Amino acid sequence: MLTLDLLRYRVKDETVTPIYLTTTGGRKYLDVADRIIDACRDCVGRTLGELERALDEVTGGAADYKVYRGLAKLMTDAMETAPPASADAEALRRQVFTLAARAGPLARRADMLFPQTVTEAIPDIAARAGVPANELLPALYADLRENLVIRALDTAIQPLQLIERYNTALAQAMLYRATRLALDVYDNYRVIFKYLKLTRLMYFIRPLAEGYRIYVDGPASLFSHVERYGVAMANLLPAVLMGARWRLAARVRVGGKECLFRLSPRDGLKSHYREEPRFNSAAEEAFFRRFSRGARSEWTITREGAVLNVDDMVMIPDFTFRHRDGRVAHLEIVGFWTPGYLARKLDKVHTLALPNLILAVPAALNCAIDDFDGPVLRFKERLLIKTVLPLLDAHARVPAE
Repeated sequence: MLTLDLLRYRVKDETVTPIYLTTTGGRKYLDVADRIIDACRDCVGRTLGELERALDEVTGGAADYKVYRGLAKLMTDAMETAPPASADAEALRRQVFTLAARAGPLARRADMLFPQTVTEAIPDIAARAGVPANELLPALYADLRENLVIRALDTAIQPLQLIERYNTALAQAMLYRATRLALDVYDNYRVIFKYLKLTRLMYFIRPLAEGYRIYVDGPASLFSHVERYGVAMANLLPAVLMGARWRLAARVRVGGKECLFRLSPRDGLKSHYREEPRFNSAAEEAFFRRFSRGARSEWTITREGAVLNVDDMVMIPDFTFRHRDGRVAHLEIVGFWTPGYLARKLDKVHTLALPNLILAVPAALNCAIDDFDGPVLRFKERLLIKTVLPLLDAHARVPAE
């Protein structure tokens, strides 16, 4: 991600907008991205210090220096680095400096007071330390960032992808300054709540006419751990971008005042997170497709189409069914399990206590119906529509206003 010193934005009235890069009207930034990528590829196997010098030749004294450095920063983030030697650099420094002190004063150039030079002492000190003389000096400071060796680079990143990642990173950096964020979502619920949980953001939600509004406290509203929390909020954004319908509004502090920062799919930002499978199993996908083809049915099915929550407990059922008369029911399939997984699932169901939440439990699961709260459907190899429909009719409810 970008650091705040690389953030570029403009303020108009009370609204702030990052200065995104475009690839229309010329190839300037595509060419720059291409040169930066080439410089990074050429430095695989060399140190970060060597890469920095190579990138300095690319960026030079350009007027849009922040753009160049921002693109370079993102490429550096896509690298795998490691110390050049397996030795513990800190322990080696302690050993070498102790040996050097015993050898007496050492000078860069010999004179009458200090006849022994560092160069002359290195072979003996290296032998005592058990390190080849030609590797001693690099190994001494192998743990410094500039001496880390670039082991691998994400070769999938092309110039256009780098620019797309840069634009997303600008929006992420803007969220470092957020005091509060409101996110309206209409799909992609499981991914978004997965990242809300992983990043440990503080939030609460309320239902909208179609989707849900999620309020998230921003890093600029906290008294401590602001930087870490800001990174966590920035990590949420690529997950949001994976959805088809969403809208984000944040209050951010820039230029000594608080401004409004808005985002939606119309901004064209792209996520670099890996797409997650839509279905957890082939059985789920097969059931969804069979049910969707039922043209005469008065029920419609949506994959992960609702968010059920009580206090800080959130559950996203596998399927949500809506009847033409307005009634709604949910179906959660208990799939592969462990005792811990099953306990957490039962705890969620018990806490939510929803009469229209149906659990589909495979017969192979070694437990009794009494172990579950609410309606339960036992099935053998696959879910059958003819066994699900009666439960939908029996337990569906009209949502409360």
